[in-house]
Amino acid sequence: MKIGVIGYGNMGSMIANNILELNLLLADEELIVSNRHIEKIEELIERYPDGKVQITDDNTELAKSCEKIIISVTTPNFKEVLDEITPFINEKTHIIYTCAGLDFEHISSFYDGKLSLVIPSLASTVTSNNAISSIGRRKGITLIKHNEKVDIQDSYFLEDLFNEFSYVRTLKDHNFFFEENGNLASNNPKLEICTILTSCSPAFIALMIDNFAERISNISDLSKDEAEDMILKTVIGTAILKEDKKISNSEIIEKVATEGGITAEGIDLLDKRLNSIYKKLINTLLNRYEEVSKEMDELYLKDN
Repeated sequence: MKIGVIGYGNMGSMIANNILELNLLLADEELIVSNRHIEKIEELIERYPDGKVQITDDNTELAKSCEKIIISVTTPNFKEVLDEITPFINEKTHIIYTCAGLDFEHISSFYDGKLSLVIPSLASTVTSNNAISSIGRRKGITLIKHNEKVDIQDSYFLEDLFNEFSYVRTLKDHNFFFEENGNLASNNPKLEICTILTSCSPAFIALMIDNFAERISNISDLSKDEAEDMILKTVIGTAILKEDKKISNSEIIEKVATEGGITAEGIDLLDKRLNSIYKKLINTLLNRYEEVSKEMDELYLKDN
């Protein structure tokens, strides 16, 4: 069986490299990667010369031979790519896409085959292949949602693949419910909330680390790099402590912030400010999701 990846941006390259780096292809499997600028993917042949990967700049050639096709392009370009390859695929072809804001409803207006939406996280990038099993190397969360055409074998294959380097969460059409507050977007789909938590969060965490390190370097003789290294190692240690020892957030706070102490003063300040910041952040993101959904309606459903 051949697996295809169309698009070699941030997510497409992460998926392709994770598969190859971890040697996830079986003896009878092969990966084909397609990108408009083939020079961008020539490195794959150099890094993995064992014949398990082919490269091309022709999406139709990939589509002719691949049973599983992962489309990882920008959301507005998805329809163009799928229209291009549709004449060369059949009812057995499983289309997997990573385009945020694009629902099955949008795609069903012009394609009625097997579809799975995958929302990976940059946090799942493989940095080492030293772990004996997937348990030791999984990082980040991958969200997966299937349409009704995807059978149990197809769903297991996809979920098992991403479970090799991330923690997979499959989503149904259920919603989270939050209090109505200001301009919070209506309905609050579970997919959008989970995407904020898993796919968007690496950027938010990186920004917080960067801002904290920048401020420390401005008021001390520590360089920004030194401050960032201290913060990063502390964040990693705290995460491991929570994961391995199953210590709650409140327990950590209680152990570190003694009553009347310096840390407690900071906790009081953050507790007052962060609640408001997070509400505004979630509102802003959900409103943007709603705007993107309307843009997709206009782009994909305007003729229906």
